Amino acid sequence: MLTKRLVLSVSIHLQNHNLYVWKDASIISIVGPDAENFLQGYITSDISKNSQNQLKPMSITDIKGRVIASGWTTKQIEGIDLIIHTSLQETVESFFAPYIRFSKSSLLTDHKRVCHSSSGLQIADGYFVELMTDESVSDVSFSKDQELLEILTKNKFVFVEARISQKFLPQQLGLHSVGAVDFDKGCYLGQEIVARVQFRGSVKKEITMTEFEKNSVSLGDKLSDGSILIQAPESGVGLAVTKAKSS
Repeated sequence: MLTKRLVLSVSIHLQNHNLYVWKDASIISIVGPDAENFLQGYITSDISKNSQNQLKPMSITDIKGRVIASGWTTKQIEGIDLIIHTSLQETVESFFAPYIRFSKSSLLTDHKRVCHSSSGLQIADGYFVELMTDESVSDVSFSKDQELLEILTKNKFVFVEARISQKFLPQQLGLHSVGAVDFDKGCYLGQEIVARVQFRGSVKKEITMTEFEKNSVSLGDKLSDGSILIQAPESGVGLAVTKAKSS
């Protein structure tokens, strides 16, 4: 028995040694019997189409339909985990707080970490993350963080940060094109505006790949062509919101 425990301990240690915390991502969990019903009213994707061990893109919008945060949801036995940008954790907590008190569910934060991994939950083609409760996993890797940001940028997935929060509609960030918006689901906060813009064809802005001078501009800045920088990897090739070609 002692030998088995020792082998298990060594195995866990070796496994965790290969995991690095994704410092730009945080987890907010909605737990309780009403978790799914509650969250359906505040995100743009349809959680009922989720399955365990799967990440589903989503965004959280305000009453004007503007994106507060984007990221992913995944079902757990006890509820739903949301992966959002770390800079928006307190913002999203405060956003949910007035509403969740009327629900048979609650918020949990700072209890899990998102880690880069070679297996687990697929976040992009060939790239995986794991959600860990083990506090011993604390190593970070700037190169892995940047590698994932480059992949998300190439896929035109905007991982919304605080500096661009509540400034754009989901369609202006291209979130409808990466599966983060379900136009067939029921009502959620901001849904009427998001749907009206979509079906009346009045989206006047769109995302585009762009090159930028990383030492002279910051996220949210206007670039020389009038577009607004919204995702800025170290490579200097990022994403910007610009005037739609069809408008």
